[in-house]
Amino acid sequence: MNHRYGSRAAWALALVAGLLLVMAPASAQAQAREWEWQNPLPQGNTLRAVWGNGGSDVYAVSEWGTILHYDGTGWSPVTCGTTEDLYGVWGSGGSDVFAVGSYGTILHYDGASWSPMVSGTTEGLWGVWGSGGSDVFAVGYDGTILHYDGSGWNPMASGTGAWLYGVWGSSGGDVFAVGYQGTIVHYNGTDWSEMGSGTEDHLFGVWGSSGGDVFAVGDDGTIVHYNGSAWSAMPSGTTEDLLDVWGSGGSDVYAVGTSGTILHYNGSGWSAMPSGTTESLWGVWGSSGGDVFAVGKWGTICHYDGANWSAMSSGSTEMLYGVWGSSGGDVFAVGKGGTILHDDGTGWSAMSSGTTANLEGVWGSSGDDVFAVGYSGTILHYNGTAWSAMDSGTTEMLYGVWGSGGDDVFAVGYSGTILHYNGTAWSAMVSGTGAWLYGVWGSRGGDVFAVGSAGTILRYDGTGWSAMEGGTDQILYGVWGSSGDDVFAVGWAGTIVHYDGATWSAMSGGTCNHLYSVWGSSGGDVFAMGQYGTVLHYHRTGWRAMCSGTSNDLQDAWGSSSSDVTAVGEGGTILHYGRERHAVHLPFVVKNAVP
Repeated sequence: MNHRYGSRAAWALALVAGLLLVMAPASAQAQAREWEWQNPLPQGNTLRAVWGNGGSDVYAVSEWGTILHYDGTGWSPVTCGTTEDLYGVWGSGGSDVFAVGSYGTILHYDGASWSPMVSGTTEGLWGVWGSGGSDVFAVGYDGTILHYDGSGWNPMASGTGAWLYGVWGSSGGDVFAVGYQGTIVHYNGTDWSEMGSGTEDHLFGVWGSSGGDVFAVGDDGTIVHYNGSAWSAMPSGTTEDLLDVWGSGGSDVYAVGTSGTILHYNGSGWSAMPSGTTESLWGVWGSSGGDVFAVGKWGTICHYDGANWSAMSSGSTEMLYGVWGSSGGDVFAVGKGGTILHDDGTGWSAMSSGTTANLEGVWGSSGDDVFAVGYSGTILHYNGTAWSAMDSGTTEMLYGVWGSGGDDVFAVGYSGTILHYNGTAWSAMVSGTGAWLYGVWGSRGGDVFAVGSAGTILRYDGTGWSAMEGGTDQILYGVWGSSGDDVFAVGWAGTIVHYDGATWSAMSGGTCNHLYSVWGSSGGDVFAMGQYGTVLHYHRTGWRAMCSGTSNDLQDAWGSSSSDVTAVGEGGTILHYGRERHAVHLPFVVKNAVP
């Protein structure tokens, strides 16, 4: 629909910033998600770590308490009872698995179900490893190291305040933990002590074939090796950040990282492997050298069979900005690089758009009369068979599109641009403003609202556009109403304003996250979408947060009814909301960026 200040911070900055702040009581977080993934599949949250008991018993963990399990045939989500982000996973066997994450979260799987463990800390935990089920180490922020003895978790004196991201050992008395600015600490069975790594680059992963053959990987292609006496640098041949390392033996080691980087060490040197993806890879593990899994950004899962890497996850991961449908079985989503996806009721598939321009908004009068708008004045039209370019008469960026019919369509964009289509041609309208306009909606052709920068709200009465006093100077990205005297506009820092036919007034949504779009089935059933997976729902009595199950930015929403709503966004995210599940509103279950 409209857009945005775009991409989230780089993953490295997210690490330093502490990632996400969860504003929710634990009891609320544990409740069922209300939105289901449709793209990518099996899900689109960034996967942080992977571990398995064997090639047909593999776990991958992610944000929002996401745990996936692979049974040798396919990946499926697992209920774990938390929405805290999970960063590490390890087990002594298939019925003794530990997962660790934000705010001291530790979960344990006993072969039947996942349950929380008391960690005794609220620090984020990034890595977990053990020599056995009653000798497990977890590491995290501010030098945190915890030890599990089979009865409970207890803190250990690490001797460092550095953030620790990875842990591995050859035995319970020979354990290595790595982290911030090249920190490496070693446990000899009695105490932890710092080791000289020879680097100041952050180290994220550690693994070894023995206590005298250990590899640690990190920023800018850093790989250091420990031979039992000292750490020394190894040439990696890449400047990509390396985020994890695992091997089947000392001469068969894999390192993964940003931009789809996968390196292999054969005992003599490191060489790049074609991964088939450009997404960042956060975790790697295998049951053998011919059965290796790598996981990463936007739910990417890759598998190596000893000869080639291939994708196990599916679906586009391009940013999606807009969504609209003629019915629940005929839905269009548009996005980055000319991406257009279509759902025919059986699943999503790519359509040929004929452009590489970013597409920001989509609307149609029917399934065979659909308009998409975007960068450089791009306007495309779909006639039920193919998409074709239209002459917009402008090179300004266009962000929103709406019409009362196929011969009465409005498109809005930068510098106050408003275009009108009369069924034959597009022509410019006088907006009376130089503000950037992001959203447009109307109750009819002679009653249209456009919103944009600095709290701009314009109204068209069938004759001309005029400014309205909206009561805010915040950027407004989206607008929708049930009628001309029941209109909602949303925007920057959680701004929501409502028009009752006479004046605009502020509403409280309970979040400071940016809201990018708003849509409803009626004035008493309205959804607002935004930053970090924010979904708000309005029920006449007020706005309440919904559990979207993702931290990916959500850019737009559309529905055929109150029980059939589609949301789209970052990383190709497509979520679907239906009332098959009983809707439980979660008070303030909203993830906000840490300042």
